Amino acid sequence: MRRIMTALLLLVAAGLPTATAAPWPDGIAVLQLGDVDHALRERTIVISGIVRNAGRVPVRSLVIDAAGYSPIGDLAAFGADGIPWALLPGVAERFQIFLPLGSALASRYTVTVTGSQPAQTRPASVTRVIFPAFYRPLVLPRVHVKVELEPFALLFTAAVDDVPVTAVHVTVNVLVQEETNVAFRVLTVEVPVGRPLRLRLAPLIVQVVAVTVTDVVFAPSWTSP
Repeated sequence: MRRIMTALLLLVAAGLPTATAAPWPDGIAVLQLGDVDHALRERTIVISGIVRNAGRVPVRSLVIDAAGYSPIGDLAAFGADGIPWALLPGVAERFQIFLPLGSALASRYTVTVTGSQPAQTRPASVTRVIFPAFYRPLVLPRVHVKVELEPFALLFTAAVDDVPVTAVHVTVNVLVQEETNVAFRVLTVEVPVGRPLRLRLAPLIVQVVAVTVTDVVFAPSWTSP
């Protein structure tokens, strides 16, 4: 036993390398996602960001997936990108993923990046929330406004499909009776969503010519009333 201990001490004294703690184990590629953001192009969510190899070995055949989910948790959209060439340690590459939308809108999405070589690659994942106002260009066609004509009032009701909107801005063109003449008037009204609004007018309303939705007021989040 003394001979074995003496031999070990001599090896250490000779300056042979000893094990040291490493931030990531050798042979394992560690991936990181950064600057993940999104934009809207017509009915497509465009997700962009950076993937970085934070490990000590090259990683190849990166696959970057993105899944968008509706407010109730259903899959609303899916897309992918890839980096087929080798990503060396410390090197970063940009990516871009397109998520075409169906009838449901995504309230959040998750981006996941994996590599097939080496097999021990640690995947990375990032989740982002999409606020309702992001979909402003797509919401106006979903607004339903009904206007009922009463002799001296207009009764408005407004609803929006699957989007948390608190009020709707409406422009109404009407013909009214003023003494012996029929006059044209343009009214601007904010109609709350979910409850009727009665707008009273002094002159007799003859006809509603046109109703145009000009804007909406969004709730701050998908869970807001």
